[in-house]
Amino acid sequence: MSLLFLLLRSMPGSFVTGMITPGMTSEQVERIRQEWGLNEPMWKQYVNFMVNYQTGNFGRSPTHKTEVWSLIVRRMPRTIVLFGSTFLIGFVIGPLVGMYLGWWRGSTKDKSIFSTSLFVYSMPAFWIAWLFIWVFNYELGWLPSAYMFTQFPEFEWNAFTVMRDVLYHIALPLMSLTFIGWVGSMLIMRPTMNNVTDEGYVFLARAKGLSERTVMIKHAARNALIPVVTGAIISLAFLIDGAVIIEQVFNWPGMGALIVDAVLNNDMPVAQATFFMIAVMVVIMRLLTDVVYTYLDPRIKFGEN
Repeated sequence: MSLLFLLLRSMPGSFVTGMITPGMTSEQVERIRQEWGLNEPMWKQYVNFMVNYQTGNFGRSPTHKTEVWSLIVRRMPRTIVLFGSTFLIGFVIGPLVGMYLGWWRGSTKDKSIFSTSLFVYSMPAFWIAWLFIWVFNYELGWLPSAYMFTQFPEFEWNAFTVMRDVLYHIALPLMSLTFIGWVGSMLIMRPTMNNVTDEGYVFLARAKGLSERTVMIKHAARNALIPVVTGAIISLAFLIDGAVIIEQVFNWPGMGALIVDAVLNNDMPVAQATFFMIAVMVVIMRLLTDVVYTYLDPRIKFGEN
């Protein structure tokens, strides 16, 4: 938090500059600075920052003229809808593909899919997004490339039409993110699955006469999932962080767009709050990782060595 405070205040310019209009006197400018606490000593600003953020008081946004919490409450669900869907699809497809590739390691199928996935994974997400926009929006005209809802709709708004409209607008960004997103979890699952195939409990399960499918899923894959779960939980913490570029490309009105807008306009209350939330989410997800370990790995128990 201390580093966040210093970094944001070391940025050139101030949001007060955008609030100054021609003809303002120096007294009026000083009154604005006093209203936002910018004329106080740096140590006092730091103390106020630490106290307010420990109590969840993020203040008001000078750019949006509203409480920072209300901005976050409006924008966060939009980011969760898009990136939560991407997360669920990616961490279902990726581990499943990695499980099969790791089980049949060295096969032609393994080598071809693995090589193709590495090529896909090396592509920048924003470049894929622009490519999909060009193909599915400009060339084919099938899917919209901006906004979460239809602007100035001509249809009647109810629960069904709103859901249909959101699905229509989310399709293109979701395809762009999922096209690359599943590869990361697959790359974690595949080598881990390779390692567990030589473990003693796998040979024991086969000796019991269990089917190959049962051995692969219930015995091998369960233990191979531990590092995948770690990556999945940590990626949840960086949900907001990863939203910055894609939300700009698709003009998606979520937390990523809010962060960019806050940084460009030197909106320190909003920027501080969003980066603070990322840090808190990382800590919470690290704790959740330890809890999930106890369910995946029977060797790990709470309160035991």
